[in-house]
Amino acid sequence: PDTTELETFDTPGVRTIRGLADFDGGAVAGSQLKTLLYMIDDELTLVVVRGDHDIQEQKLIDVTDGIDIRPATEDEIRPALGASPGSLGAVGVIGYSILVDEGLRGRRGMTTGANIDDKHLRNVDVERDITVTKWVDVRAVKEGEACSLCGDPLSIDKAIEVGHIFKLGTKYAEAMGAQVLDSNGKPQTLLMGSYGIGVERAMAAVVETSHDEKGIVWPVAVAPYEILITVLRPDDEATLAAAISMYEELTNAGFDVMLDDRNERPGVKFADAELVGFPYRLTVGPRGLESGVIELTTRATNKTTEVALDEAVAEASALVIAQR
Repeated sequence: PDTTELETFDTPGVRTIRGLADFDGGAVAGSQLKTLLYMIDDELTLVVVRGDHDIQEQKLIDVTDGIDIRPATEDEIRPALGASPGSLGAVGVIGYSILVDEGLRGRRGMTTGANIDDKHLRNVDVERDITVTKWVDVRAVKEGEACSLCGDPLSIDKAIEVGHIFKLGTKYAEAMGAQVLDSNGKPQTLLMGSYGIGVERAMAAVVETSHDEKGIVWPVAVAPYEILITVLRPDDEATLAAAISMYEELTNAGFDVMLDDRNERPGVKFADAELVGFPYRLTVGPRGLESGVIELTTRATNKTTEVALDEAVAEASALVIAQR
C-alpha cells in the first residue's frame, strides 16, 4: 500500500491548473485534480476530474438525472469548503456528494487544492484520501483519442443545436399536482419531458452552415424568397415594365419572388441581394433590354450568365424547381 503522507504546501496567488503547473514545486496538469462545484437540484455537489481534462456537462446531467444543474457561486462555495475557487479540493470533505471521474481510478501522487486559500496538497491518493460517492464518466473526450467502439481516432467538429430534449422527471408535475390513474386505478405522478424545435433556431442553423463572406446563401428549400428581380433603372419605363412582367409571371406560376425597384445604385442593390441571400437573381437594365438579354446570378456560386429575355423566366423557374 502507498504510505506517502499528504503534504500541504504554500501556493500564493495560484488559482488555475496552468498556474500550478508553472509554479515551482507544483505539478503538471495531468497530475492535478480539478475540483468543480455544481448545484444539482439545489444540492451542492463536488465533481473531480484530472487537471488536463474538462467536464462534459451533458454527461453530468446524464449520470445524475439532474433537472436543474448549474455551477455553484462563490457565495455557495466558501461557506461549504472554506476557500475560494482555485484552492478547492475533495480531500477530507464529508457531508456532500463527491463524483469522481473514472479516469482517476488508481491515481496516486496527485496534487489538489487544500480548501485553504493559497495552499495545495500533494501526494494525494484518490481512492485513499477522497470519500467517493460515485465513480462516473463525465470528462469531455479530446480530438485524436480512440473511439470506444471502433478504435479509430475521434475528430471534433463545430455544430449548432437545432432542437433539444429535456427530461424533467416529476419535479414540475409534483409542483402542479399533475397525476393520472394507472391500470389499477391508483394515482401516479406524471413523468414529464420537454421537446423543442423552433423556426428561429432552424433558421440560425441554416445560416450557420450556409453562408460566405458576402452574407447568407439560402438553400431554395427554405429560402424566404426564391428569386429576386433587380431593376437597375426603375426610372426607365421599359426596364420597369419588363421587370414587373417577369415578376407577375413568376408569382402567378407559384414562385416566391421579390422585386427590387429602389432608387439605389446597382452596387448597393447587388450587395444587399448577396447579404440577404436570394438563391437566384434576375438583373434587368436598359442596356440588356436593348440587346435582348438579362443577367441570371446564382447566389451559391456567385456565377452570372446572360440569358435571352424571352427565356429568363423559364431558366430561373427550372433552376428553382430542380432545387426544391
